[in-house]
Amino acid sequence: MDAAAGAFPLDARLADHVARLVDHSQMTGCAVGIVDRAGARSSWFAGSTDSTGETRVHAEVWWDLASLTKVLVTLPALLSLVATGRVDLDVPLAAQWGRARHRPFGVSTPAQLLSHSAGLPAHRPFHELDLGPRTVLVEHVMRTELSTAPGGAAVYSDIGFILLGEYVAERSFTPLTDVAAAAGLTYGPITGVAAATEVCPWRQRLIVGEVHDENAFALDGVAGHAGAFGTLDDVVDAALALLQDTAPLHLESVRRHSSNRDGEQFGLGWWLPPTHGIGGTRYGTGSYGMSGFTGTRIWVEPTRDYAVVILSNRIHPKRGDREPFTRWCTELLDTVAATWSTR
Repeated sequence: MDAAAGAFPLDARLADHVARLVDHSQMTGCAVGIVDRAGARSSWFAGSTDSTGETRVHAEVWWDLASLTKVLVTLPALLSLVATGRVDLDVPLAAQWGRARHRPFGVSTPAQLLSHSAGLPAHRPFHELDLGPRTVLVEHVMRTELSTAPGGAAVYSDIGFILLGEYVAERSFTPLTDVAAAAGLTYGPITGVAAATEVCPWRQRLIVGEVHDENAFALDGVAGHAGAFGTLDDVVDAALALLQDTAPLHLESVRRHSSNRDGEQFGLGWWLPPTHGIGGTRYGTGSYGMSGFTGTRIWVEPTRDYAVVILSNRIHPKRGDREPFTRWCTELLDTVAATWSTR
């Protein structure tokens, strides 16, 4: 395990606990960062970028952020459009976006898509359709029928964020690649050192430096729900910005907007505890975060003045039971929460 030089004023007990957990993670590679509201931070790196063990994880490694794309690229760009009056969160999309007219999702509002209560299904394997150009596939996604009426119980949906990504790009006249760059992130393919993800059964090759998510890949690697890459410092920078953000729209985004009988709770894009154990068992008031399928997580504790970033390749060389990763994240987050409270 390699730790960054002590930039962050952690007490020795917390630093040792985190180091032990990172060093004994079950992934081939892992990076963890903790930052406080003042901007002081510390980072840990362990393992290798793939199962060969040839390249150690270090600060410049790129990670496939998976669903963190939703909240670090698409969400802030959309909220910026709201802040400038170009988008209304509570007006149906058909009244704001020409391409949403006469589409099933046009009756839903941006807030409903953000909070997974737009009535859309969770997922469709669009990549299997082999529709050719990206524009054709986007048109097909736009024709997705609603499963339920908008405003009902939440169904976590990648489809909603694919649509929101297209809306952001068109409404802002800015390609998603530039939107990501403005957020300090990038879409693939990556030319530097990247952590490997899965040996993809569909593409029949090991995925390194290109998006793992199949639908995002079919969209030329650039989508509102997945596709962004970042280094640990990039994502910790984003976590710090979230900690320091007191704008009304941000505060609105992290309060509950939807829920369901499974106990899932969502803000505007963000997961709220206890959804899928996202914040461990010792989460604080007003906390929120997001988890990505590839083995990524961001967790923000605004009342405790810190945030935790976890980046890994838990699906390398193949996807499997997510529970071990969830348990490991819970132990890490609970350790930070318990030790932080005694500082």
